[in-house]
Amino acid sequence: MSAAPERGFVVGSRYRLESKLGEGGMAVVWRAVHTETDRTVALKLVRAELVKEQAVREMFVREARVGARIGKNEHIVEVLDAGLDEALVAPFLAMELLEGEPLDATLKRTGPVDPLFAAELLEQLADALDQAHGAGVFHRDLKPQNLFLARGRKGKSVLKVLDFGIAKLAETVQQSTTHVGTPAYSAPEQLGASWRAIAEQRGRTIAAQVSAATDVWALGLIAFEMLTAAPSGAFWGAETLAELPVKMVMEPLPSAFVRARDRASLLPSTFDGWIARCLDLDTSRRFASAGEAVAALVPALRQGRPAATAGSVPPRGPLASAPAVSSPIAVATTPAVPVTGAPTGPPASPAGPLAAGAVVSSPDARLQEWAQARGAALYAPGDVRPLLAWQPFFFLPRLERVYREARLAGPLGAITLAEAGVDDPIRKAVAEDRMLVALVHAQKCRYRASLRSKRSSGGLIDGMARGFRALELSGAAYGILRDPHFEQHYEVTAPSPQEAALALPVPVRAVLVAAGFHGIIELRAGAILLTVFDAARFDPACLERVLDLTTRFLTAMP
Repeated sequence: MSAAPERGFVVGSRYRLESKLGEGGMAVVWRAVHTETDRTVALKLVRAELVKEQAVREMFVREARVGARIGKNEHIVEVLDAGLDEALVAPFLAMELLEGEPLDATLKRTGPVDPLFAAELLEQLADALDQAHGAGVFHRDLKPQNLFLARGRKGKSVLKVLDFGIAKLAETVQQSTTHVGTPAYSAPEQLGASWRAIAEQRGRTIAAQVSAATDVWALGLIAFEMLTAAPSGAFWGAETLAELPVKMVMEPLPSAFVRARDRASLLPSTFDGWIARCLDLDTSRRFASAGEAVAALVPALRQGRPAATAGSVPPRGPLASAPAVSSPIAVATTPAVPVTGAPTGPPASPAGPLAAGAVVSSPDARLQEWAQARGAALYAPGDVRPLLAWQPFFFLPRLERVYREARLAGPLGAITLAEAGVDDPIRKAVAEDRMLVALVHAQKCRYRASLRSKRSSGGLIDGMARGFRALELSGAAYGILRDPHFEQHYEVTAPSPQEAALALPVPVRAVLVAAGFHGIIELRAGAILLTVFDAARFDPACLERVLDLTTRFLTAMP
C-alpha cells in the first residue's frame, strides 16, 4: 500500500510539502520547498486514485518533455524538475511557484477585463502559443483556468500558460486521439470521426488532426470571455454538454454581440467577424497563427473607443464563415424566416480600416465632411461577413460583397452602413446590383420577422421578384399581423403571427407608415438589417435618410 501525501512529506527525496495550493481532475498542486536549495516550488502530484492510470502518468511525463522542447518563455510556466516518488508510486512535477490567480477567478472577482489590459494579455498568450507551435507543440486545452495572472515586477500582472500535460507533438498527432480537452473550448477537430462525418454531409470540413488552429479556436472564445466576463461556454448558448457539438457543427455561428447581452458595447464593432475566423469549422480558414489572430484584434482594443467606432484590422487570407445573428428558432408556422449557415464562397478580401473619423480617398468632398462630422470610420472595400450571416434572406436578395461602408455609434446601438453588391447576374446586367443597407446591433430587437413595402422600387428585377414571391407566400404572410391598414402598405412574414406582432409592435408600424418607409427590414434577435429603396446611393443625403429611419424605428421599439 502506497503512502499518502501530507504536510511535511518529502517527495522524490528532495521536495518537502507545505500546503495545498489547488486540486484538479487529475492532480493536486502543493507548495513545497527543495530540501537542499530552500527554493519554493509548486509541486504537481497525480491524484492517489489515478496513480495506476497509464494515460495520466504519460501526461505527466509528456508535460516535462514538452517544456524542454518548447524552451523558456516568460509566459509559459517553467517546469523545473520531474520524477517518480517511490513511496507514493506517483509521478511529480516541480514548477516555478506563481503568486496570483487564474484568469477565470479574476473574471469572477472583477468582471470584464479593461480593453487595454486585455490587449496585453492576449499578446502575451500569443507569444507563448507561437513559440509552442513553432516547436511543434499544440496545447489542446486552453481555457481561462489554465491562464494564470502572476504578479510580476512592480505589481504588474504577467500571463502564464499552465498545463501542457495533454499537449500533443506535431509528429504524433496523426496517431493520437483528438478527443481531449475541455468541451466548452474544444475545437471541432477534437470531437472525433462521427462529427467529421456529420459535418461532411452538410458540406462542411473538419480536420482529422489537431494543429495550431486548435489553439486559435480556444483563443477566440477566451477573448470573448475576457472582454465580457461571460461564464464558461456562454458563447455557445448550450445548457448541457451534449448540446455543445450540435451548436458548434450543426447551427450557424452565434453573434458575440447577442451572446454578450448588455455587455455587447464592450466588444469592438468588428468582433463578430474576428471571432468568426477563429471559430471556422475548417482549420485552413482560421487565422494562420495565434499571433496573427491577436494582431487583428489588438488595434481595436487599444483605440479605447465605444464598440460602434472601434475598428480592428480585418483578417487577411481566406474568408471565415460569417457569424449568424442568432441561433435558429423552431418555426411553428409557415412561411418562416429562414436562418441557416452562410455561404462559403469568399468575396474580395476587405482592405484595412481607417481610424474613426477618417475617410477613404474619394472625389466627393461631401462624403469626407460627413464622415468627419459623424465620427464615422469609412472602409473601402468593406467587410461582407456580417451581412453574409443573414443569408438566405427572406425578402432581401443575396449579397456578395461590400464596396464601401461606414461604421459609427448610434444612440441605440452600433451601426454599419454598407454599399452592398448583389449576387445576381440578371441584376448586374441591368445595373440594379447595388443596395444601401444598414446593419444595427440593438438589444431592443428580440424577435424575428421580415417586412417589405408593397410599392415597387421601380426596378425591373424588383418587380419580377415581387411577382414570384407573391406566388410563394401563403395567405398567412399577408394577414399575419391582422392590421389591415399596415398590411395595405407592407407584406410581412415571421415564424408565427405572435412573433410578428412582438417584432413589429404597433408604435413601430405607425412610424413606418408615417415615414412612408419604402424598403426591406429583416429582424433577428439582437439586430436589424434595413435597406431603403429611395435612398440607394452611398452619399451623405442617403446615408442620413437611412440613419434617420433606423433611429426612428428603434426609438419606437418598447
